[in-house]
Amino acid sequence: MKTNPSRVSHPKRRAFTLVELLVVIAIIGVLVALLLPAVQAAREAARRMQCKNNLKQMGLACLNYQDAQNHFPSGGWNFYWSPDPDRGHGPDQPGSWIYNVLEYIEQPNLRALGAGMNHTSPDYYQAQIKLCQTPLSAFTCPSRRGARLTVGRWTQIRTGFGTNGPLVGASREGLAKSDYAASSGDTICTGDFMMDNNRTTYAALEDYEWLNTSYCQATGNVKNDVKAGIARCQTGAMYFRSTVKMAQITDGTSNTYLAGEKWVEVAGYDGVANSNDPGFSWGDNQSMYTGYESDNHRRAWGPVLAKPKPPAQQEIDAERFQPRQDGTGLPILNPEPLFGSAHPGGFHVVFCDGSVHNISYEVNFRTHRALANRFDGDLVDLESL
Repeated sequence: MKTNPSRVSHPKRRAFTLVELLVVIAIIGVLVALLLPAVQAAREAARRMQCKNNLKQMGLACLNYQDAQNHFPSGGWNFYWSPDPDRGHGPDQPGSWIYNVLEYIEQPNLRALGAGMNHTSPDYYQAQIKLCQTPLSAFTCPSRRGARLTVGRWTQIRTGFGTNGPLVGASREGLAKSDYAASSGDTICTGDFMMDNNRTTYAALEDYEWLNTSYCQATGNVKNDVKAGIARCQTGAMYFRSTVKMAQITDGTSNTYLAGEKWVEVAGYDGVANSNDPGFSWGDNQSMYTGYESDNHRRAWGPVLAKPKPPAQQEIDAERFQPRQDGTGLPILNPEPLFGSAHPGGFHVVFCDGSVHNISYEVNFRTHRALANRFDGDLVDLESL
């Protein structure tokens, strides 16, 4: 007998109850909560790798520069000075070490902006403004803010002794900044102390080559004779008007910082123009093409700061120079000298041989100082860090 299809019974379909639906949603939420840290960790690992690669490329650029010019890139003049495409390389170039290596990172056109122009002409000023507002991804850490313009306090377009152009950066257009800084060693002073009050002539010893001579090597790390200019001794690889040669890195290129990540106030990632506002830092308010200043250079603790202080006071002073992760409201004065990064645990540094290492924030301050100083004789086993 044939069965009538219309009379075949089917079991009733049972819908999800509200409780079952909530349980499923809860389970999904737990799984997402478990997976999210792993996803975030994977993303941070990728960003770390990109950051490390940035420093690797900087190291190669500086080594290629050294091969061509017979010295590492100069750090330029101080923050009152903009780059000059007609001044070539070396100590007569006011622009930063970053500006000096542009030709070696496939950016020759950027370095040539304004070349051959009248330095007081509007066209020259516009060329300089374009330079100061051209960010490069190779100099920005992806864990921090990426290649974009951020507001600054100022960048002075200064085209020659006694000639001032417009300020750039204290506007919504912002500036191109670097998340990386060259190592100036364990000096006390930054570039603004290397010029006299008029910012027109060189202060202290007129022959700036003393920064590279045995004068610093013989006395700069053992005496506290600030009046003699020892406080200005530059013991790093790139600094004010520097022309450091391979032979002058007597501690060895594999044992000396070249450049590393710099500490930045988290509240200042987007830039702060007013020095009274939260997040402002004098170490992150200039264009990355501006001359020697804490925006583009960082330092380690130095013994000139310590002598003749007792060891306990030395350690308190050293805390001011201890590298650390980006933060907000850092409870120390003048954090501008600090190395650091947006990464947890440590920051990346490229050494003078082109190798890149991760340095812990817990690094001993004497070890940190020894790695920043190119000729102190204190060699460090990097495998032990």
